[in-house]
Amino acid sequence: MDQDWKIDKINTTNVAKAFAKELEEGQPKTFFLNGTWGSGKTEYLKEVENVSNNNFKFVYLELWKPKNKASLAQNIFEAIHPRFYWLKIILYIALLFITVVASTYLSTITIIQRQLSNHEKSWLVVVACLITTLITYYQNKFFDMDRLLLWIDKRNLQRKKHPRILIVDDFDRLHKDVQNELYLFFNQLNGKTRIIFVGDFDKISKNEDNYLSKIIDRQIGLPVQLQSENITKLINTKIRNNLQNYKNPDKKSYLYKYTRDFEFNDIAEIFINERKNARDANKYLNYVQNQLIGRNKLDKVYLTQELLIIYLYLFHRNYYNDLLNNHSVVQAGKSKTEIENLINRILFTNNSLRISFKKNPTSYFIDDLATNHSMAELIETSKNKEELKSIFYIKNKKDYLEFYYFITKDVAKKDYSFMAEVAIEVVGSSEYEMPNDLIRFVLQKYASQLYDGRKTKINSQLSEQEKLKYKASADEYVISKFEKIQKEADHVVTNGKKLHIYRELVDLFNLEQFSYDDYAQKYFKQIIISSEKEKDFGRKPYDAETLLYVLNFNYDHINFSKFYTKISPTVESQVEIIENLCDTEYLYFWNIYLMYPREFLPVVSDGNLLYFDQLRFSYKGETYANHVLARCRTIRLAMR
Repeated sequence: MDQDWKIDKINTTNVAKAFAKELEEGQPKTFFLNGTWGSGKTEYLKEVENVSNNNFKFVYLELWKPKNKASLAQNIFEAIHPRFYWLKIILYIALLFITVVASTYLSTITIIQRQLSNHEKSWLVVVACLITTLITYYQNKFFDMDRLLLWIDKRNLQRKKHPRILIVDDFDRLHKDVQNELYLFFNQLNGKTRIIFVGDFDKISKNEDNYLSKIIDRQIGLPVQLQSENITKLINTKIRNNLQNYKNPDKKSYLYKYTRDFEFNDIAEIFINERKNARDANKYLNYVQNQLIGRNKLDKVYLTQELLIIYLYLFHRNYYNDLLNNHSVVQAGKSKTEIENLINRILFTNNSLRISFKKNPTSYFIDDLATNHSMAELIETSKNKEELKSIFYIKNKKDYLEFYYFITKDVAKKDYSFMAEVAIEVVGSSEYEMPNDLIRFVLQKYASQLYDGRKTKINSQLSEQEKLKYKASADEYVISKFEKIQKEADHVVTNGKKLHIYRELVDLFNLEQFSYDDYAQKYFKQIIISSEKEKDFGRKPYDAETLLYVLNFNYDHINFSKFYTKISPTVESQVEIIENLCDTEYLYFWNIYLMYPREFLPVVSDGNLLYFDQLRFSYKGETYANHVLARCRTIRLAMR
């Protein structure tokens, strides 16, 4: 874990000075420093030692280490005299060396059958007797070394000149037998030397025959700086600072506004209630860094949700496994626990957006990869013309679904104008490429914003005459904006394509703001007339749009009393123009007019024509409906 992500040593100097002063000025007492494992107890005592100005010698007794199999007397003696440990090691090595040398020497003279001198015999006897005696004493315990060491320990701990403070670290983790042995020893020192037990008092108090309370003079709590409340604040600050400074910090408000902000209060409350400490915090921060940065999830997941998932993985694995296996929490009973309420509130409430846990849970689990694009990447895409074009050309909705969710939920309003320009550019350069839902949505959203902006001006402090002016010219304002984009497009946007764009707005979203006032009617009428006057009318893509406007679309869900004309013309009155359409436009016209407005597919069938009264007139000796169906079938066969 990078140091920037780690909670540094917490400053407890002032509190440590107060405790050191109490140790110096008060009579020898037995203290108990209470705190959970990893809460910083030992580090705090080191700080007390640093500020004590060498008035005491701190002796740290660590009996909980798994490899520590020495007796209590030896451990205490070695803690007071750390050099004794190395002296013992040197002695063991020396004896081993003497034994090996003697054995080698004896083996050598046996092989070469050499007589020993009297001097050599004397040395061999002395060495053999020494080793044999030491081993015999050690095995039969003729001499109680532990009793001697304990006597020396007491003398050292009770010395008044440069007194010692004995620290019994992690007392709650010791075996009960070891605790009882310590009780017997320290009971003899009670009131004669300063002793500080370190551990979690709640765990010890649950034991039967708790003798510790009889010899403890005072419990000491950890400084506020080391309490869970302060630790959670440090976690919050660490995450926010690191994310703010990670890549392009100057663009945070622009690119990372939605994905680098998070709510930590609920998680902090659980962290505090469960008495998590600095060690837990650093473990948690390590996973946060690993998942967001190492696994590249930053800006691809909602931070509050990912932070909760990491917490559950570390401290509530049963709930994490429920989410991993079922994507939900299996309730143990009718009443929900605090954790279950938190999970439901953060992970499953009001989270229908693109990258939420509910929509995309696999991206949130530990060590899984978030395969979606980050919010920053999608924002950049929405501002890049070429990348937008490539997305707008996609036909399969699954392939652009991620970007679709993005622009429908997350895009700032100001971004739609640029995307509308690119969308119109794509429509202008396409032939029979029906706009995908992205294009439809962008154009409709842009038009709606233009109307909303106009409405805002109308509601401002204007005179009644000015309000009427703005209201009367709303269609003109919107049309002028679209007309400007169409003129500036790299490809020529033909009359048919212009009509196609406006019809798509009406068809898909029933754009009610579009009133089709006098200006709009004149505008569309002029486009229709210009289009029909073209020499190759009926042969170009989207020429059929002209007929759709003239016949007022024929959509049941669009009820306009007027459009191009106050009275809708009949199909019979336009039959010559319809029949003059090229085959592709012919299919295009009938599929849309017969209620297939979304996709260009050769699906005209009997069912489309069966109950359509406007097609029941005679045309070239047969019912026009039969003529249309026959021609459509012929065209479809030729297209195969």
